Amino acid sequence: MIQHIFLDMDNTLLSPDGSISPKNVAVIQNSPVPVSLVSARAPFEMAFAIRELHLKTTQVAFNGGLIFKPTAPAYERIFAQAIAEADALKIMHLVHQHFPGASLNWYSDQTWYTDKNCRETDFETSITHEVPTLQALSTHLSQTVYKFMVMSFDPVLFSHLETYLKQLDLPALNIMTSGDAYIEITPKQATKAQAVAQIQQAEHLSRSELAAFGDGENDIPMFKEVGLPIAVANASAQVKKYAKFVSTSNRQDGVANGIQQHILL
Repeated sequence: MIQHIFLDMDNTLLSPDGSISPKNVAVIQNSPVPVSLVSARAPFEMAFAIRELHLKTTQVAFNGGLIFKPTAPAYERIFAQAIAEADALKIMHLVHQHFPGASLNWYSDQTWYTDKNCRETDFETSITHEVPTLQALSTHLSQTVYKFMVMSFDPVLFSHLETYLKQLDLPALNIMTSGDAYIEITPKQATKAQAVAQIQQAEHLSRSELAAFGDGENDIPMFKEVGLPIAVANASAQVKKYAKFVSTSNRQDGVANGIQQHILL
């Protein structure tokens, strides 16, 4: 019997416009099984969903870089793993130098930073309803960096960017795609799998008692850690290989339908 459900947010729980469908809200609010969001987002970008879904359990931000419990007015930090300053500065300057057309973004636990406003940041604002803080690059950091998000809506540029970043000698970092225009960079130790395992251990559960929903490359490690991995229909073919079931898409209440059909039997 499933005792804990883990949900990716973007392109899984969330509709394409960044909202949560009424059916997803109703099913999750009424679920007797605890639910944790496991997202690449920052805590402040997750806050609306935590409120709408009435979540009280442990939540996961930055692909596992920050594990926290919601509390008013902020949160209780359980685990945190940031990017080392030297690695963060290297990413910033290499992307800025070699890919000036890409959108370079980085996150503390409280703020979204970017070096320029562009159509990619405008789109992200339309989805998250957050506005980035403009910050020029420097030789030192004035904030703790938990995640980079490098974006490009140009398929050719994005392909070159992905190839370049993944061949860099940065053994302490995970560099993974999320969708067709996003590259997310987080500490190697900060994975969705690690976060799920930590919550599993704290709650004294077995792998067979865990379920997860996802769509992207960064959800595959999480799928490997649970007994019931469920992909939404819009997931990539690679992700679906690791799923036990495929639900409907994020446009069609994929999370709610999956919970009803495969968990709340």
